[in-house]
Formats: sequence, structure tokens, C-alpha cells
Amino acid sequence: MTWRLEAKRLQLTFAPSVGKKFRLALHQDASLGIAGVLYDCALLLARRLVEEPRLLSGKVVEISCGTGCAGLAAAALGAEVLLTDRSERALQVAKQSAKESGLTVSCQRWDWADPLPLECRGASTVIATDVVYSEDVSALLNALEALAAPGCVVLLVAKVRSPSSLAGLRSLLNEASHLFKECVPLSLQPAAQATLQLAAKDLPLPDVQDKAVYFYRLVR
Repeated sequence: MTWRLEAKRLQLTFAPSVGKKFRLALHQDASLGIAGVLYDCALLLARRLVEEPRLLSGKVVEISCGTGCAGLAAAALGAEVLLTDRSERALQVAKQSAKESGLTVSCQRWDWADPLPLECRGASTVIATDVVYSEDVSALLNALEALAAPGCVVLLVAKVRSPSSLAGLRSLLNEASHLFKECVPLSLQPAAQATLQLAAKDLPLPDVQDKAVYFYRLVR
């Protein structure tokens, strides 16, 4: 994977081991806060999906998509993708990225405090990166319960940035064990980790310190 930095815009090039390489034009808007910039968990999952596209199936819904990096990578791999976020502006930026990348995705505003939109129903795969920041994960759990019907797979990548985020991740996994029939840790693989290490030098990622990153596959 390679990248080229422009003002408020990243060009990411992915080279799958099977299939053609593709490019993502990823826009950022720091005025949106954490929703407007690329974080390493999204980049890691995007790379992991490129390495193993079979992790995806059917309709893919990304929650709290932010820049939409992982969801756009899924779309580039041929998936039907719906990006969701509570920030309408973040969705507009992600949609601009999709357009410039030659991809077609759907976008739907969704605050987890609100009922599940009709557009989100029927997900086969749910993508969630960097969604655990505090001990209180009740809203996230409610969102996953509403979104993930039986048979749905959730791909969760979380980074422990603080004691409260660690407590939140533990709470999430504990509660998820009652909600999902499978909760399996997966490897991000050396290639994805190498991507992050190189990105730490060249990409303006907000948080690239050596902190633990976890990848889980939850099956409803």
C-alpha cells in the first residue's frame, strides 16, 4: 500500500495479492473533530480487508464511519456499502471521497440514540473501527443489537488509548458474549501492522503511538 499526501486529502493505493490494485481519494476535515480525520484502526482494517476480502459478505454497513476509509475499501472490493455516522457533514465528506475514488456507496445519518433507520436493515457485515473511547458502551451495544440480525458478522477494531477505553472494551466484549454466538479475536497480520508503522512516518494520523490494537469478529 502506498499513499500521497495533499492538502486535507490522502491518496491511498492498495495492491491486493489477488486482483487489481485500486486507489482511494480520502478527504479529511479536521473541523469535524474525530469524525473528520483518518485514524489508524480504519487504515488497519482497510488493509486487512484487502488481504482477505472473504471477511466481507452481502450488504456491508459501517457505523460511525468518519472518513469512511474501511467502508470505501470494502466498496472497492465489490461490496454493497452503506456508510453511517451521526455527523451529516462527515457523511458528505465521505461521499465526496467515494465519488473521487470512482465508487458508489450509500450514506445514512444515524445517531445511536435514535431508532435504527430502515436503510440499515439487512446488513450481512458490520464494520466498526475506533468506536470505544470510554467505559460506557451501552449505546454501542444497543446499536449492534438493533443492527446485527442473526447470522450478521461484526468486524470490530479497537485501540486502547486510555484506562477508560480498556475498561470499555472489556465491558463490550463481556456483554457481546451474551448477544453474539461467537466472539473471536483475529490477527491484523504483519503486513497490516507494517502498514501502520510506515504510516506513522508519512501519514498525518492523529494517534500512532505504540498502543494495543484489537480485532474481533462477532457473529450474531
